[in-house]
Amino acid sequence: MSYTPDESPAQLYAEKTWLAGSIMTGIGYGVVLALFWLCLQLLWRRTRVKDADYARNCFFLVYVCVMFTLGSLFMGSNSQFTQLAFINDRNFPGGPSAWEVDMFSISVDEISNVSFVLADWCATALMVWRCVIIYRDCGNCPWPIIMMLGTMFLGSVVFGVLFLYQISSPLSSPYSAAGMNVNFTLPYFFFELATNITVTILIVLRLYLYRLHMKQALLGPGHVAEHTSVESVIVESAAIYSTFSLLFLIPFATKSPIANVFMQVLGEAQLIAPLLIIFREAQGNGWISSTVSSTSSSKTAVQSPQYSGIEFTSQHMRNEGLKSTDSRDVSMTAGEDSNIDNDDNVVEVPRITSSLPQGP
Repeated sequence: MSYTPDESPAQLYAEKTWLAGSIMTGIGYGVVLALFWLCLQLLWRRTRVKDADYARNCFFLVYVCVMFTLGSLFMGSNSQFTQLAFINDRNFPGGPSAWEVDMFSISVDEISNVSFVLADWCATALMVWRCVIIYRDCGNCPWPIIMMLGTMFLGSVVFGVLFLYQISSPLSSPYSAAGMNVNFTLPYFFFELATNITVTILIVLRLYLYRLHMKQALLGPGHVAEHTSVESVIVESAAIYSTFSLLFLIPFATKSPIANVFMQVLGEAQLIAPLLIIFREAQGNGWISSTVSSTSSSKTAVQSPQYSGIEFTSQHMRNEGLKSTDSRDVSMTAGEDSNIDNDDNVVEVPRITSSLPQGP
């Protein structure tokens, strides 16, 4: 005896995609929750110290709280919407998949719609700002890049407003625009994808040029890997955001039900990329946190002589047959380490294995 609903295979398959998307959205929200907590802890400790980065850390702290709030609203609204479709109104003509398309503009789902678009704007704004910051370190203000990305961001805002107006209208959804001549879903997401891919390509290109530059400097391969490893490039370029946008846009353009999965997941995936970037910044490993120290270290490596020890002998003392050691320095032998504890931060002093040659 079969208990399968009296629906076509296409309807059942569409229902599976809607339900799978809701489940995967919950997984994405779990990642967002974990990243939010990690960022909150690190940024809260950093804001307790009013240094040169105090204003930026406060901004990041507010930003992660806003993004987490939007992600929570999206998750709660999407879960309630799924419950109404699959439980409360299960006998709707056409099944849950038809209900979700026809009821996309009800108040319960309107919360997730607004949260989705606002989070998308916030994420895109951070990506554009970060790309400009990375290119600003080239030495000249990248006005062409600023104008291009600024125009693309304004375009995404305009299309986002039109998309939000469409899906807020009765009997309208991303798949149909009742009473409208144009369905703004495809233009909106295409513009967003174009902006994200452009930012991703620009950042990856900049990191590649940075790698070539650092190889010619005296900082060593360890410092280069800080920003040019595969993990760093994926995070810094927000490739996760672009990937999930592409995973939604291609099925949607081809009218595949798979788009139902990634349209929901994208609501949380677009939060993961900026939170990962801010987490790296809070750790001190991001581009903004380390670019100043990197430039300073590069200049020091080029302009300052390198010594193999901290023990110095003056020429005058050599002539007298004596050795003078600065009382502010500490001589160490091989195998000895020194740790300086500064509140929560521990700075390890590297081992000293040799000193300058001694005079006769």
